[in-house]
Amino acid sequence: MENLRYRVFYEAKYEYEDVVTSNDNTLRITPYNGENQKVITEKVYSEPKGYSFSFKDIFGNTVYRIKVIEPHYSLTLASESEVEINIQEMENCQLPCKIYDPVFLNSSRLIDVDYFKESAKEIIKSAKNLDELVRQIVSFVKDRVKYKEGLTTVNTSAKESFELGYGVCQDLAQITIGLLRASGIPARYVMGVVNDNPKTTHAWVEFKTHSGWIPVDPTRNRFYKIGYIKFAIGRDYYDTPPVTGSFVSSGRGWLKKLNIKVEKE
Repeated sequence: MENLRYRVFYEAKYEYEDVVTSNDNTLRITPYNGENQKVITEKVYSEPKGYSFSFKDIFGNTVYRIKVIEPHYSLTLASESEVEINIQEMENCQLPCKIYDPVFLNSSRLIDVDYFKESAKEIIKSAKNLDELVRQIVSFVKDRVKYKEGLTTVNTSAKESFELGYGVCQDLAQITIGLLRASGIPARYVMGVVNDNPKTTHAWVEFKTHSGWIPVDPTRNRFYKIGYIKFAIGRDYYDTPPVTGSFVSSGRGWLKKLNIKVEKE
């Protein structure tokens, strides 16, 4: 088993048209701590400073809540972390693999498993083992759905983006999850950062094997030993957004700049 160690930096800068008197945000911007990842250090902060606390959600994700009540026209939300990743081997199995996990086999708000059952039934006919099934599903998704920004949102369901034929990493991941679940393989949504010059957060898939959860990235067509840093896991995007929140102001606000850096130690 190969071990990788990284330092991860995340910084999001927001600007506002008018003064903000209260800004309340929920953050998933530090590495997931568990299974094949071990967090060595982590720090989350804001500028202006605010009241903060952290907790674990039902999936084991580390969630920070920061509330800023100092009047401001801009806000920075940032994290610095060190994490160790254990690269796991993908343990193949003959189909049906009989791997059970109801939370990640059933439909979720953005993924209707029943919708994908007919497509999954056709794909699985030519797959003898789990590795073949995963690769054929990813190939099917990439043939049917082209990467294009601006046509979908975080609220677009897997069914909608599949029928549209276009989407971004979130959409490709959720369609892949729908097909895996429809094939009887537990699969979950992952939000985090890639380990090679990340520009923004990324979405990929983990599917369950007898040896644990194994990553696959349908957007970048990468399989198994990919070494990405996961921030959060869940049933679909709704369980994993990096930043959600609200603010009190008479003007609008927007994300001005996002800086993400990953350094190998």
